[in-house]
Amino acid sequence: MSDVLTQAFEIYRTATPVLRIHSIGGARWRRNVASGGRIGPWLQAKYTVLDNAAWEAREPCLYLVAGADSVIRYVGISRNRMRDRWRTSPAYDATTGQRLPVNQLFHSQCWKHIERESSTGIAGFEVRCITGAKLLSVLAKLGPPMSAFPASEADPETTVNAVERWLCNNKSARLVSWNAAMTR
Repeated sequence: MSDVLTQAFEIYRTATPVLRIHSIGGARWRRNVASGGRIGPWLQAKYTVLDNAAWEAREPCLYLVAGADSVIRYVGISRNRMRDRWRTSPAYDATTGQRLPVNQLFHSQCWKHIERESSTGIAGFEVRCITGAKLLSVLAKLGPPMSAFPASEADPETTVNAVERWLCNNKSARLVSWNAAMTR
């Protein structure tokens, strides 16, 4: 395994499990927004919030999405709350237009990939996050090049931004293959 993969998996291992998507299916739903591809229709998720404190925390964090096969498929940042990045949206039946009784989980960049991989037999995804402050301590232990990143305890957002960019610039089939933005 390359140094990049080893370091990415150590960050993932250290990060807090926040959300587990158990399965995708059921009736297709749509969002009631005017934002092109983000409208849907989408499949419904069965999921569990694993750590409510991390879900609600208002601090910059790096988050990583891995499948049940432990491959890290996506990395992103949240400047506010994980709950705002992985939001639950009012949902409408894609066929009838009727409001569904339960809001549905959605992530604009990941959802189409989650649906596609779920249809090929990948069962389940886990989203983990690591705050900028905790990430600093992990980077120091990882050694170069991670320990050399410009990092500041006073500005954790800089740290999460730098690590997200580095992981995206070093993507591969086993690392952040869903990320389309921020690559070379």
